[in-house]
Amino acid sequence: MTRTEHIALKGTREGLILYLDPEAAFSLLMDELKKLLEDSDQFLQGAMVRCYGGEKEYSPEQQEELTYCLAEHSLTLKGWLTAAEVYSSVRKTPAVQEEPQRIPEEGLEEGPSLFVERTLRSGASIQYDGHVIVLGDVNPGAEIVAGGNIVVIGSLKGVAHAGAKGNRNSIVTAYHLVPTQLRIADLVTRSPEGEQEWRGPECARIKDDRLVVEGIQLNGLRGKGMIR
Repeated sequence: MTRTEHIALKGTREGLILYLDPEAAFSLLMDELKKLLEDSDQFLQGAMVRCYGGEKEYSPEQQEELTYCLAEHSLTLKGWLTAAEVYSSVRKTPAVQEEPQRIPEEGLEEGPSLFVERTLRSGASIQYDGHVIVLGDVNPGAEIVAGGNIVVIGSLKGVAHAGAKGNRNSIVTAYHLVPTQLRIADLVTRSPEGEQEWRGPECARIKDDRLVVEGIQLNGLRGKGMIR
């Protein structure tokens, strides 16, 4: 979740939810929203946005201004949520007909995911509650903090923190894995100094209370040894 003092933007499977502080002045909300979207550096472009403002009602003019602000950053206002819709996931009742239980593959977890189709340059920061997939490189000075897994289809040379909320089952994988800092849950390590040689796609995970890096092959994983 990305937030300021009076607004928050959270990714879900259905798109983004924009939370507006009902006690804040509309002009203040717009100022913070513009700043937040500018700082997001376009990685949210193309998403659908639903808003939640508590019990407060916004005028047609205010809603039009909000729609225009989102559109400037290629975001579409899909509608407004009620309190019941926002918290419905907590109070969901079982379906009459349950779906057959699916057994996920080892090491993989389903959940909301954020796709970033660009290279993250120095100073860029991505923070997301779910999984983060980067179609590009992560340069030194850039960082990714994810509640779930981190997958980089390119070179990972910046900071990566998977399982940021304590999930030790999270993984970090990249086509070229040489991070300045690698962290999964509460364990942290760095790449050896001067190590830039490409070894092929690799995956970092926690095994036996230690961070382990393994090479990835189409027919499975091959051990590469412990880095800490």
